[in-house]
Amino acid sequence: MKLQQVFDFLAVTQHGSVHAAARATGQTQPAMTKSLRRLERTLGLSLFDRHAKGMRPNDYGKRFLPHAQYLVHETKRARDTMAQMRGERLGTVQYGISAAASVLLAPTAIQRFRQRYPEVELHCRSGLYHSLMPLLRDGQLDFAICPVNTDQADPNLTARALLTCPLVVAARRNHPLRQAQALQELRDVVFAVAGPPGQPGASVYDVFLQAGLGTPRVDMHTDGVIDTAALVANSDRMALLPTTLIATGMLREQLDIVPITDPLPDYVIGLLQRTSQPLTPAAEELASQFEREAGTLRAAAS
Repeated sequence: MKLQQVFDFLAVTQHGSVHAAARATGQTQPAMTKSLRRLERTLGLSLFDRHAKGMRPNDYGKRFLPHAQYLVHETKRARDTMAQMRGERLGTVQYGISAAASVLLAPTAIQRFRQRYPEVELHCRSGLYHSLMPLLRDGQLDFAICPVNTDQADPNLTARALLTCPLVVAARRNHPLRQAQALQELRDVVFAVAGPPGQPGASVYDVFLQAGLGTPRVDMHTDGVIDTAALVANSDRMALLPTTLIATGMLREQLDIVPITDPLPDYVIGLLQRTSQPLTPAAEELASQFEREAGTLRAAAS
């Protein structure tokens, strides 16, 4: 199996026909057809369903697709690594980041990164752990920065804690229950939750369970604490949010911290990368700048 055959497989998958893929990649149609046939012969399987309007991956092609994507991503990283080690300042860094981490860390980290790598392209995917980890494992991301659950270690990933923020109950300004001191007083409040149950942004489920209050009333699940905070600021919902985020300019004037005395967990933002794959020099530099900025915030908070 040759790498060009993998590239051709991905091109046909993307464009839906050999004709369109050949035109997009600057090849002749017979050359691409021969490349695909050799790939299928090597694998011993047909990878496409062929029909009058084009081609689409069959069940075998769909299973081969993530492996093909991984090979292409790793090839690109290998080329970038060698070029950057030669002193070139080109290439691409693809990273994932949660909205809270982006607000707190990204502006200064990227500004410093640009001083060393002004020409490197940055591609950012926004999300939480449950949406970013599949992309990281498949090689589509160099690293990810997002809330992590320290009790759920993945042996294939290396995690570095960047920030640990206490969680608090947040409510809009002048909420009728803004002075509540016990979770018991909030058992009828509707909560907004950042992420699915079992993930760091959905800690309200565990908090209510440990307080003997059963399942909280939740009517909204979002993909990030920024979306959750916006819902809370403009409704009677409440949410568990990290204190560092509430202290930022955009939220400080819109939210109050409800002085709950019940124990609440911490919100840990970590940097994750694949254990078996070193970062390119540019990706390592960007990750280091995120770590540096996190250290600055920790020092300011102490």
